[in-house]
Amino acid sequence: MHSLLLAVSVFSVAIGGAGTLRSPANAQDVIVRPAYPSRIPYRVRWAAYDPYFAVTSRIYAQADLIRAQGDAAVSFAYARNLNADAYSKELDNWIKELRVYWDRKTLAEQKKLELEHVRQIKRMRYLNDQKWQNSRFWDRLKNHPELSSSRIKNGSALNFMLARLAATSLPYRYDPANSRFSDDALGQLSLDKSLLANVTLKQGPFKFSADHDVDETIQLWPYILRWEEFDDARQTFQRMRARVVNESTERGQASVAGIQELHQSLVALTNVFHRSKHVADWVKQHRRYTQFHAADRFLQELDREIVQLEKTGDIRPLRGQSGYSPDTDGSNLISLLCFMNRNGVEFAPASPGGEFAYHNLFVLMRGLYLTVAEEDESLRPENLGELATP
Repeated sequence: MHSLLLAVSVFSVAIGGAGTLRSPANAQDVIVRPAYPSRIPYRVRWAAYDPYFAVTSRIYAQADLIRAQGDAAVSFAYARNLNADAYSKELDNWIKELRVYWDRKTLAEQKKLELEHVRQIKRMRYLNDQKWQNSRFWDRLKNHPELSSSRIKNGSALNFMLARLAATSLPYRYDPANSRFSDDALGQLSLDKSLLANVTLKQGPFKFSADHDVDETIQLWPYILRWEEFDDARQTFQRMRARVVNESTERGQASVAGIQELHQSLVALTNVFHRSKHVADWVKQHRRYTQFHAADRFLQELDREIVQLEKTGDIRPLRGQSGYSPDTDGSNLISLLCFMNRNGVEFAPASPGGEFAYHNLFVLMRGLYLTVAEEDESLRPENLGELATP
């Protein structure tokens, strides 16, 4: 009986959730402590089987399961809210990124248009500056030719009026039957052979008088290249050049071997020229840098002609155009200028004793250009200060 009362007291204490179990003061103390804190009652150690413990443990376990399922549902709902918020923020960020992208692109296009407008203004200013220069140059040639004597002798004044006449009144090819100029005007613009013989024309490195045809030979080498130390290399180049010309005349085109030997001879001449200590000392001592660079440019022109010959195989790049013939093309200023404009020929600096011919040509060309100068747009600069801003 005493043992039964002790068991009931232990169970009652277990149901009440006590942490320790004690018997009455006069009984032996029985203390049962749980291994870990929990609401589920613990079976007493001396009991082999406790049905109350099994039932209550199952109820508590089911309650914990239901509670855990509820907590899981709450956690899942919270997770779904977090996912929805994150997706919403991603959409917001995507919209912002898209808006920023198109804003940047719009700004870039706007800046590009502004830059293009600035470049257009610069191009217009450049063209307008050229018009100002042309206008001032023409005003000096028209009203004060005595201030341009050096420009007349070196041919720049004649080349300026040639370019302006080519853009205004010169035909592509002079035809006396359909000429817009009357016989009286052509009579005043006639040129005799003595004057043409003192006019030097140039086409690339070729220089020739206006009354002679252009041939395949180099009539005038630069001063430095005519020195004795370059005679062997220069003669070798001329011999290879003549060989290529003969092959082209006989076969219709130059051979590959001939072009290669011509190029090698030019390379040898260039190397001898650049490695000459005598030339370097003379240039530094006498300050003849201009002549040195002129000779170097002359060799570069010859090399470009060989490159063109390699591309085409035809000798015409070396021979230039057919040349101006006063007997067939006409012995007046219009025919001469038409020939020069058509074939890309310019006035070279006047040779010693030929300055009078350049002054005569200048007077004739100035009088001819006076008839069309008022219609030339290149002499009419504009006021770009009134240009509208974007």
